[in-house]
Amino acid sequence: MNKRAVPTYLLYLIAIPIIAAVSVALRTAALLGGYEAAIGRYTNQTLSLINGLFLLAAVGALALLTHEMREYFVSRPNYRDLPTLFSGIFAAIALVLFGVTLPLDAIHDNRYAITLAIFSGIMALAAAALFILRSFNGTAKGGIFAILNLPITLLGVFYPFYLSFRNGTRIGDPAVSMACVAWVLIAFFFLGESRIALGRAMWGLHAYITALTVITSAVLALPNLVYHLATGEALLRNSEQDFAVLAIFLYALARLFAVSHAATHEGSAATRFAMGEGEFISAASDDGESTDTEENA
Repeated sequence: MNKRAVPTYLLYLIAIPIIAAVSVALRTAALLGGYEAAIGRYTNQTLSLINGLFLLAAVGALALLTHEMREYFVSRPNYRDLPTLFSGIFAAIALVLFGVTLPLDAIHDNRYAITLAIFSGIMALAAAALFILRSFNGTAKGGIFAILNLPITLLGVFYPFYLSFRNGTRIGDPAVSMACVAWVLIAFFFLGESRIALGRAMWGLHAYITALTVITSAVLALPNLVYHLATGEALLRNSEQDFAVLAIFLYALARLFAVSHAATHEGSAATRFAMGEGEFISAASDDGESTDTEENA
């Protein structure tokens, strides 16, 4: 990486958890200070509005920065680092618990919601297989890994439908809206992971989706868990969902910094992705050619 770009790049990475922390604090204060679960509304929407505007500004700023620095997110990642390993194990356990409890929580809902809950539960159980396999095999590429990313992608699509169809859901409930946004981004994140496994990564876009997944999953899970501790009531009727999202937050954060570490620390032998060409090329060969040219001169 160009040394002049390193400070900006590191600032970009540090900004992501800072944005997440500020938004988590704002949403937690809004939930504890004036959320009425019985009506699905804030009694005072000031903090919620401030948080929404803050997140909107952050999303726009990150989009511009990611576009300008997109070539620095290109690398050949692996899944052998300890943060990825431990967050993956946590995710496997949390998804199994979520997959088992979700259909049980939906037993008194209407038949459409029950069907969606059962399907989502099955996808959560299937998604755990990805993290279990990753704990034994840190290979980045392969068709089996591409396939194993799909259940959690489907979970990210169908779970929001369950939240919309279940009994008692109110239109415009901010807790449900936050969950829907977070899970849809989770779906796109793992779809991007599937493309990485196939060697067809769109690195700039994936880095942006990863950053948004880190932020929204933290903003969903952490305030929900704090609310549960404070009130004794799960905000979405299922705290296992909150732990699953928390695990995904940690996993996405680990992947963001693992890829970024590779981009900033790999030497001339690092393998780079040829932007827009769909194939890997070795930076070492480029260095060799330049060395030969200098010697011939």
